[in-house]
Amino acid sequence: MDQNNLHTLFFIDHILKNEQAQKIQQLANEYSAENAHIRDMAKEQADLFLSQLPISSYGEEKVKRLYFDGCFDLMHSGHFNALRQAKELCETLVVGVIKSDAIAKAKGPPIMTDEERLALASACKWVDEVVVQETYDPTIEQIDRHSCSHVAHGDDLVQTADGKDAYQPFKDAKRMKIFKRTEGISTTDIVGRMLLMTKEVMWEEKKVFQKQTIVEASNINQLDIDQASIEQTLNNKILNTTRRIMQFSNNKKPKSGDKIVYIDGSFDILHQGHVDVLRKAKEMGDFLYVGVYDNETINKIKGKNYPILNLQERVLNLLAIKYVDEVIMGVPYKVNEQLIKNFKIDLVVEGSCSQKTSEDPYELPIKLGIYQQIKAVNKQTADQLIERIVSNRLRFLEKYNSRKKKEINFFENHDYKVEEI
Repeated sequence: MDQNNLHTLFFIDHILKNEQAQKIQQLANEYSAENAHIRDMAKEQADLFLSQLPISSYGEEKVKRLYFDGCFDLMHSGHFNALRQAKELCETLVVGVIKSDAIAKAKGPPIMTDEERLALASACKWVDEVVVQETYDPTIEQIDRHSCSHVAHGDDLVQTADGKDAYQPFKDAKRMKIFKRTEGISTTDIVGRMLLMTKEVMWEEKKVFQKQTIVEASNINQLDIDQASIEQTLNNKILNTTRRIMQFSNNKKPKSGDKIVYIDGSFDILHQGHVDVLRKAKEMGDFLYVGVYDNETINKIKGKNYPILNLQERVLNLLAIKYVDEVIMGVPYKVNEQLIKNFKIDLVVEGSCSQKTSEDPYELPIKLGIYQQIKAVNKQTADQLIERIVSNRLRFLEKYNSRKKKEINFFENHDYKVEEI
Protein backbone atom coordinates (compact mmCIF):
# COMPACT_ATOMS: atom_id res chain seq x y z
CA MET A 1 0.00 0.00 0.00
CA ASP A 2 1.47 3.39 -0.98
CA GLN A 3 2.06 6.20 1.52
CA ASN A 4 -0.90 8.35 0.39
CA ASN A 5 -3.31 5.46 0.90
CA LEU A 6 -1.71 4.62 4.24
CA HIS A 7 -2.10 8.21 5.39
CA THR A 8 -5.80 8.19 4.44
CA LEU A 9 -6.25 4.85 6.19
CA PHE A 10 -4.71 6.05 9.44
CA PHE A 11 -6.63 9.35 9.23
CA ILE A 12 -10.00 7.60 8.89
CA ASP A 13 -9.07 5.06 11.56
CA HIS A 14 -8.45 7.82 14.08
CA ILE A 15 -11.74 9.63 13.32
CA LEU A 16 -14.09 6.67 13.01
CA LYS A 17 -14.15 4.81 16.30
CA ASN A 18 -17.30 2.75 15.86
CA GLU A 19 -18.47 -0.65 14.62
CA GLN A 20 -18.69 0.50 11.00
CA ALA A 21 -14.97 1.23 11.05
CA GLN A 22 -13.85 -2.16 12.40
CA LYS A 23 -12.46 -3.37 9.06
CA ILE A 24 -10.58 -0.11 8.57
CA GLN A 25 -9.19 -0.38 12.09
CA GLN A 26 -8.03 -3.96 11.52
CA LEU A 27 -6.31 -2.97 8.32
CA ALA A 28 -4.70 0.06 9.95
CA ASN A 29 -3.34 -2.09 12.75
CA GLU A 30 -1.61 -4.37 10.24
CA TYR A 31 0.39 -1.47 8.80
CA SER A 32 0.74 0.57 12.00
CA ALA A 33 4.06 -0.74 13.37
CA GLU A 34 6.15 -0.44 10.23
CA ASN A 35 4.67 2.93 9.19
CA ALA A 36 4.61 4.74 12.54
CA HIS A 37 5.73 8.08 11.08
CA ILE A 38 2.80 8.16 8.63
CA ARG A 39 0.41 7.01 11.35
CA ASP A 40 1.55 9.77 13.72
CA MET A 41 1.28 12.43 11.03
CA ALA A 42 -2.26 11.27 10.15
CA LYS A 43 -3.23 11.22 13.83
CA GLU A 44 -2.00 14.78 14.30
CA GLN A 45 -3.96 15.99 11.26
CA ALA A 46 -7.05 14.05 12.35
CA ASP A 47 -6.86 15.64 15.81
CA LEU A 48 -6.70 19.07 14.20
CA PHE A 49 -9.67 18.17 11.99
CA LEU A 50 -11.72 16.95 14.96
CA SER A 51 -10.89 20.04 17.04
CA GLN A 52 -12.49 22.22 14.39
CA LEU A 53 -15.77 20.29 14.40
CA PRO A 54 -18.69 21.20 16.69
CA ILE A 55 -18.40 19.26 19.94
CA SER A 56 -21.16 16.73 20.53
CA SER A 57 -21.64 13.80 22.85
CA TYR A 58 -24.67 12.62 20.91
CA GLY A 59 -24.25 9.20 19.38
CA GLU A 60 -21.68 8.12 21.94
CA GLU A 61 -22.30 5.04 24.00
CA LYS A 62 -24.35 5.94 27.06
CA VAL A 63 -22.64 5.85 30.43
CA LYS A 64 -24.30 3.82 33.17
CA ARG A 65 -24.63 6.56 35.79
CA LEU A 66 -24.15 10.27 35.11
CA TYR A 67 -24.02 13.06 37.69
CA PHE A 68 -25.43 16.52 36.98
CA ASP A 69 -25.57 19.23 39.63
CA GLY A 70 -27.22 22.61 39.83
CA CYS A 71 -29.09 25.18 41.92
CA PHE A 72 -32.39 24.63 40.06
CA ASP A 73 -33.78 27.89 41.45
CA LEU A 74 -37.00 29.12 39.79
CA MET A 75 -36.81 26.03 37.61
CA HIS A 76 -37.50 26.73 33.93
CA SER A 77 -37.34 25.12 30.49
CA GLY A 78 -33.60 25.79 30.26
CA HIS A 79 -33.06 23.63 33.34
CA PHE A 80 -35.38 20.97 31.98
CA ASN A 81 -33.67 20.96 28.58
CA ALA A 82 -30.31 20.51 30.31
CA LEU A 83 -31.71 17.54 32.22
CA ARG A 84 -33.15 16.12 29.00
CA GLN A 85 -29.78 16.37 27.25
CA ALA A 86 -27.98 14.86 30.24
CA LYS A 87 -30.42 11.93 30.28
CA GLU A 88 -29.64 11.26 26.60
CA LEU A 89 -26.05 10.56 27.66
CA CYS A 90 -26.76 7.97 30.33
CA GLU A 91 -28.90 5.13 31.59
CA THR A 92 -29.34 6.61 35.08
CA LEU A 93 -29.25 10.36 35.72
CA VAL A 94 -28.30 11.37 39.26
CA VAL A 95 -29.04 15.02 40.02
CA GLY A 96 -27.31 16.91 42.80
CA VAL A 97 -29.28 19.88 44.17
CA ILE A 98 -26.84 22.33 45.76
CA LYS A 99 -27.67 23.42 49.32
CA SER A 100 -28.76 27.01 49.91
CA ASP A 101 -25.81 27.94 52.14
CA ALA A 102 -23.33 26.79 49.48
CA ILE A 103 -25.17 28.81 46.81
CA ALA A 104 -25.25 31.87 49.05
CA LYS A 105 -21.47 31.76 49.55
CA ALA A 106 -20.82 31.35 45.81
CA LYS A 107 -23.27 33.79 44.22
CA GLY A 108 -25.85 35.00 46.69
CA PRO A 109 -28.92 33.34 48.22
CA PRO A 110 -31.43 31.42 46.08
CA ILE A 111 -35.09 32.45 46.00
CA MET A 112 -36.45 28.97 46.65
CA THR A 113 -35.66 26.81 49.68
CA ASP A 114 -33.80 23.50 49.56
CA GLU A 115 -37.07 21.61 49.97
CA GLU A 116 -38.76 23.51 47.12
CA ARG A 117 -35.85 23.02 44.72
CA LEU A 118 -35.56 19.32 45.59
CA ALA A 119 -39.28 18.87 44.92
CA LEU A 120 -39.01 20.40 41.44
CA ALA A 121 -35.91 18.42 40.46
CA SER A 122 -37.51 15.20 41.70
CA ALA A 123 -40.64 15.87 39.63
CA CYS A 124 -38.72 16.02 36.33
CA LYS A 125 -39.37 13.00 34.12
CA TRP A 126 -35.73 12.75 33.00
CA VAL A 127 -34.35 12.53 36.55
CA ASP A 128 -33.80 9.09 38.07
CA GLU A 129 -32.24 9.98 41.44
CA VAL A 130 -31.90 13.21 43.43
CA VAL A 131 -29.30 13.90 46.11
CA VAL A 132 -28.35 16.92 48.20
CA GLN A 133 -24.98 18.43 47.27
CA GLU A 134 -23.20 20.09 50.18
CA THR A 135 -20.63 22.05 48.13
CA TYR A 136 -21.16 24.46 45.23
CA ASP A 137 -18.70 22.70 42.92
CA PRO A 138 -18.84 18.91 42.55
CA THR A 139 -15.78 16.76 43.21
CA ILE A 140 -14.61 13.42 41.88
CA GLU A 141 -15.04 12.01 45.39
CA GLN A 142 -18.69 13.09 45.36
CA ILE A 143 -19.60 11.43 42.08
CA ASP A 144 -17.67 8.30 43.13
CA ARG A 145 -19.81 8.20 46.26
CA HIS A 146 -22.89 8.05 44.05
CA SER A 147 -21.30 5.44 41.74
CA CYS A 148 -21.26 7.83 38.75
CA SER A 149 -18.57 7.47 36.10
CA HIS A 150 -18.98 10.97 34.63
CA VAL A 151 -20.26 14.45 35.42
CA ALA A 152 -22.25 16.59 32.95
CA HIS A 153 -22.57 20.35 32.45
CA GLY A 154 -23.60 22.85 29.81
CA ASP A 155 -20.97 24.61 27.71
CA ASP A 156 -21.27 27.67 30.01
CA LEU A 157 -18.71 26.11 32.34
CA VAL A 158 -18.20 27.76 35.71
CA GLN A 159 -15.08 29.05 37.41
CA THR A 160 -13.94 28.60 40.99
CA ALA A 161 -13.33 31.56 43.28
CA ASP A 162 -9.68 31.69 42.15
CA GLY A 163 -10.66 31.80 38.46
CA LYS A 164 -9.96 28.18 37.57
CA ASP A 165 -12.23 25.86 35.58
CA ALA A 166 -14.35 24.10 38.21
CA TYR A 167 -14.63 21.03 35.98
CA GLN A 168 -10.95 20.72 34.99
CA PRO A 169 -10.36 17.69 37.29
CA PHE A 170 -13.17 15.83 35.49
CA LYS A 171 -11.79 16.80 32.08
CA ASP A 172 -8.30 15.65 33.06
CA ALA A 173 -9.73 12.33 34.23
CA LYS A 174 -11.81 12.04 31.01
CA ARG A 175 -14.96 11.92 33.11
CA MET A 176 -16.73 14.96 31.63
CA LYS A 177 -19.77 15.24 29.33
CA ILE A 178 -20.65 18.64 27.85
CA PHE A 179 -23.91 19.66 26.19
CA LYS A 180 -25.25 22.93 24.80
CA ARG A 181 -26.67 25.53 27.14
CA THR A 182 -30.26 26.53 26.31
CA GLU A 183 -30.32 30.15 25.23
CA GLY A 184 -33.07 32.69 25.78
CA ILE A 185 -33.97 31.83 29.36
CA SER A 186 -32.22 31.67 32.73
CA THR A 187 -33.01 32.13 36.40
CA THR A 188 -31.27 35.50 36.22
CA ASP A 189 -33.54 36.47 33.35
CA ILE A 190 -36.67 35.44 35.27
CA VAL A 191 -35.56 37.39 38.35
CA GLY A 192 -35.12 40.37 36.04
CA ARG A 193 -38.66 39.97 34.76
CA MET A 194 -39.94 39.84 38.34
CA LEU A 195 -38.03 43.00 39.21
CA LEU A 196 -39.30 44.70 36.08
CA MET A 197 -42.91 43.57 36.36
CA THR A 198 -43.56 46.28 38.94
CA LYS A 199 -41.88 48.81 36.72
CA GLU A 200 -42.58 47.91 33.11
CA VAL A 201 -45.57 46.44 31.29
CA MET A 202 -43.86 43.38 29.87
CA TRP A 203 -46.66 41.69 27.94
CA GLU A 204 -48.18 44.70 26.15
CA GLU A 205 -47.09 44.24 22.56
CA LYS A 206 -47.38 47.86 21.44
CA LYS A 207 -45.61 49.64 24.33
CA VAL A 208 -42.82 47.58 25.85
CA PHE A 209 -41.68 50.30 28.24
CA GLN A 210 -45.03 51.75 29.38
CA LYS A 211 -44.50 52.81 32.99
CA GLN A 212 -46.80 51.38 35.63
CA THR A 213 -46.50 51.34 39.41
CA ILE A 214 -47.86 48.13 40.90
CA VAL A 215 -46.37 47.60 44.35
CA GLU A 216 -46.48 51.09 45.88
CA ALA A 217 -45.11 50.08 49.28
CA SER A 218 -42.00 48.45 47.92
CA ASN A 219 -40.71 51.53 46.08
CA ILE A 220 -39.29 49.09 43.57
CA ASN A 221 -39.75 51.73 40.86
CA GLN A 222 -36.78 53.53 42.39
CA LEU A 223 -34.47 50.56 41.85
CA ASP A 224 -31.40 51.21 39.73
CA ILE A 225 -31.66 48.35 37.24
CA ASP A 226 -28.80 48.38 34.74
CA GLN A 227 -30.15 49.64 31.37
CA ALA A 228 -28.20 47.10 29.31
CA SER A 229 -29.59 44.35 31.50
CA ILE A 230 -33.14 45.67 31.04
CA GLU A 231 -32.81 45.65 27.25
CA GLN A 232 -31.23 42.18 27.22
CA THR A 233 -33.94 40.80 29.51
CA LEU A 234 -36.79 42.14 27.37
CA ASN A 235 -35.20 41.28 24.03
CA ASN A 236 -33.72 37.91 24.97
CA LYS A 237 -36.52 35.50 24.10
CA ILE A 238 -36.34 31.74 24.02
CA LEU A 239 -36.64 30.60 20.41
CA ASN A 240 -38.47 27.31 20.49
CA THR A 241 -38.83 24.99 17.52
CA THR A 242 -41.29 22.20 16.78
CA ARG A 243 -38.35 19.85 17.37
CA ARG A 244 -37.95 21.18 20.92
CA ILE A 245 -41.63 20.64 21.65
CA MET A 246 -41.37 17.09 20.26
CA GLN A 247 -38.31 16.45 22.46
CA PHE A 248 -40.32 17.43 25.52
CA SER A 249 -43.56 15.77 24.46
CA ASN A 250 -44.57 12.32 25.74
CA ASN A 251 -46.09 11.55 22.34
CA LYS A 252 -48.89 9.57 23.94
CA LYS A 253 -52.67 9.54 24.01
CA PRO A 254 -55.21 7.93 26.31
CA LYS A 255 -55.81 4.21 25.94
CA SER A 256 -59.25 2.65 25.73
CA GLY A 257 -60.78 2.48 29.18
CA ASP A 258 -58.47 5.11 30.72
CA LYS A 259 -60.01 7.51 33.22
CA ILE A 260 -59.16 10.93 31.82
CA VAL A 261 -58.50 13.76 34.28
CA TYR A 262 -58.29 17.44 33.37
CA ILE A 263 -56.77 20.32 35.34
CA ASP A 264 -56.08 23.84 34.11
CA GLY A 265 -54.41 27.03 35.20
CA SER A 266 -51.66 29.56 34.57
CA PHE A 267 -48.74 27.48 35.86
CA ASP A 268 -46.61 30.60 35.84
CA ILE A 269 -43.26 29.93 37.59
CA LEU A 270 -43.38 26.27 38.55
CA HIS A 271 -43.27 25.71 42.29
CA GLN A 272 -43.81 23.01 44.87
CA GLY A 273 -47.53 23.77 45.08
CA HIS A 274 -47.89 23.00 41.36
CA VAL A 275 -45.98 19.73 41.73
CA ASP A 276 -48.17 18.59 44.62
CA VAL A 277 -51.46 19.34 42.87
CA LEU A 278 -50.32 17.74 39.59
CA ARG A 279 -49.25 14.59 41.43
CA LYS A 280 -52.61 14.36 43.18
CA ALA A 281 -54.49 15.01 39.93
CA LYS A 282 -52.58 12.19 38.22
CA GLU A 283 -53.40 9.83 41.08
CA MET A 284 -57.11 10.42 40.44
CA GLY A 285 -57.08 8.79 37.01
CA ASP A 286 -55.01 7.13 34.30
CA PHE A 287 -54.31 10.00 31.90
CA LEU A 288 -53.78 13.63 32.89
CA TYR A 289 -54.46 16.54 30.54
CA VAL A 290 -53.18 19.92 31.73
CA GLY A 291 -54.85 22.97 30.18
CA VAL A 292 -52.76 26.15 30.05
CA TYR A 293 -54.25 29.62 29.74
CA ASP A 294 -52.80 32.00 27.17
CA ASN A 295 -51.01 35.21 28.20
CA GLU A 296 -54.02 37.47 27.65
CA THR A 297 -56.33 35.31 29.78
CA ILE A 298 -53.86 35.27 32.68
CA ASN A 299 -53.44 39.03 32.53
CA LYS A 300 -57.22 39.48 32.74
CA ILE A 301 -57.40 37.16 35.77
CA LYS A 302 -54.36 38.33 37.72
CA GLY A 303 -53.73 41.84 36.39
CA LYS A 304 -50.41 43.58 37.07
CA ASN A 305 -47.92 42.35 34.49
CA TYR A 306 -48.65 38.64 34.70
CA PRO A 307 -47.73 36.17 33.32
CA ILE A 308 -44.01 36.22 34.02
CA LEU A 309 -43.39 33.35 31.58
CA ASN A 310 -44.98 33.26 28.15
CA LEU A 311 -47.18 30.42 26.92
CA GLN A 312 -44.37 28.48 25.19
CA GLU A 313 -42.18 28.57 28.29
CA ARG A 314 -45.00 27.40 30.54
CA VAL A 315 -45.96 24.55 28.19
CA LEU A 316 -42.40 23.19 28.09
CA ASN A 317 -42.17 23.32 31.88
CA LEU A 318 -45.32 21.24 32.26
CA LEU A 319 -44.26 18.70 29.63
CA ALA A 320 -41.12 18.06 31.67
CA ILE A 321 -43.12 17.04 34.76
CA LYS A 322 -43.53 13.28 35.14
CA TYR A 323 -47.17 13.47 36.28
CA VAL A 324 -48.29 15.26 33.09
CA ASP A 325 -49.34 13.13 30.13
CA GLU A 326 -50.35 15.88 27.70
CA VAL A 327 -50.73 19.67 27.62
CA ILE A 328 -53.55 21.58 25.92
CA MET A 329 -52.43 25.09 24.97
CA GLY A 330 -54.53 28.23 25.18
CA VAL A 331 -57.59 26.62 26.77
CA PRO A 332 -60.70 28.69 27.51
CA TYR A 333 -60.92 30.05 31.04
CA LYS A 334 -64.39 28.58 31.43
CA VAL A 335 -64.48 24.79 30.92
CA ASN A 336 -67.04 24.21 28.17
CA GLU A 337 -68.85 21.33 26.50
CA GLN A 338 -66.52 21.31 23.47
CA LEU A 339 -63.45 20.83 25.66
CA ILE A 340 -65.05 18.02 27.67
CA LYS A 341 -66.30 16.15 24.58
CA ASN A 342 -63.20 16.65 22.41
CA PHE A 343 -60.87 15.23 25.02
CA LYS A 344 -63.37 12.76 26.56
CA ILE A 345 -62.76 14.16 30.02
CA ASP A 346 -64.12 12.06 32.90
CA LEU A 347 -63.06 14.30 35.78
CA VAL A 348 -62.25 18.00 36.06
CA VAL A 349 -60.13 18.90 39.10
CA GLU A 350 -59.06 22.20 40.60
CA GLY A 351 -56.47 23.09 43.20
CA SER A 352 -57.92 24.82 46.24
CA CYS A 353 -55.41 27.69 45.88
CA SER A 354 -56.34 28.61 42.30
CA GLN A 355 -57.22 32.25 41.67
CA LYS A 356 -60.65 32.94 40.17
CA THR A 357 -62.61 35.86 38.77
CA SER A 358 -66.24 36.50 39.66
CA GLU A 359 -67.17 34.03 36.91
CA ASP A 360 -66.93 30.40 38.02
CA PRO A 361 -64.87 28.56 35.35
CA TYR A 362 -66.10 25.17 36.58
CA GLU A 363 -69.84 25.78 36.44
CA LEU A 364 -70.45 23.11 33.76
CA PRO A 365 -68.30 20.32 35.30
CA ILE A 366 -70.05 20.94 38.64
CA LYS A 367 -73.44 20.69 36.94
CA LEU A 368 -72.40 17.44 35.20
CA GLY A 369 -71.11 15.96 38.47
CA ILE A 370 -67.55 15.53 37.15
CA TYR A 371 -65.85 18.20 39.26
CA GLN A 372 -63.62 17.69 42.29
CA GLN A 373 -61.41 20.07 44.25
CA ILE A 374 -57.95 19.04 45.39
CA LYS A 375 -57.07 20.33 48.82
CA ALA A 376 -53.68 22.01 48.64
CA VAL A 377 -51.16 20.91 51.25
CA ASN A 378 -48.53 23.32 49.98
CA LYS A 379 -50.16 26.71 49.38
CA GLN A 380 -47.26 28.30 47.58
CA THR A 381 -48.02 30.80 44.80
CA ALA A 382 -46.08 32.84 42.25
CA ASP A 383 -47.09 35.97 44.20
CA GLN A 384 -45.24 34.65 47.25
CA LEU A 385 -42.09 34.09 45.21
CA ILE A 386 -42.27 37.62 43.86
CA GLU A 387 -42.76 38.95 47.38
CA ARG A 388 -39.53 37.22 48.44
CA ILE A 389 -37.73 39.20 45.76
CA VAL A 390 -39.53 42.45 46.55
CA SER A 391 -38.82 42.17 50.29
CA ASN A 392 -35.13 41.62 49.56
CA ARG A 393 -35.08 43.71 46.38
CA LEU A 394 -31.77 45.51 46.90
CA ARG A 395 -29.93 42.22 47.50
CA PHE A 396 -31.49 40.55 44.47
CA LEU A 397 -30.97 43.63 42.30
CA GLU A 398 -27.23 43.63 43.00
CA LYS A 399 -27.08 39.92 42.20
CA TYR A 400 -29.20 40.39 39.05
CA ASN A 401 -27.09 43.23 37.63
CA SER A 402 -23.87 41.29 38.27
CA ARG A 403 -25.01 37.98 36.80
CA LYS A 404 -26.82 39.57 33.86
CA LYS A 405 -23.58 41.22 32.73
CA LYS A 406 -21.90 37.81 32.86
CA GLU A 407 -24.70 36.31 30.74
CA ILE A 408 -24.44 39.09 28.16
CA ASN A 409 -20.67 38.56 27.98
CA PHE A 410 -21.17 34.78 27.57
CA PHE A 411 -23.52 35.12 24.62
CA GLU A 412 -21.45 37.85 22.93
CA ASN A 413 -18.22 35.83 23.12
CA HIS A 414 -19.51 32.25 22.86
CA ASP A 415 -18.10 30.18 19.99
CA TYR A 416 -21.17 27.88 19.70
CA LYS A 417 -19.10 24.75 19.04
CA VAL A 418 -21.29 22.51 21.16
CA GLU A 419 -24.34 21.06 19.43
CA GLU A 420 -27.62 20.44 21.22
CA ILE A 421 -28.50 16.83 21.83
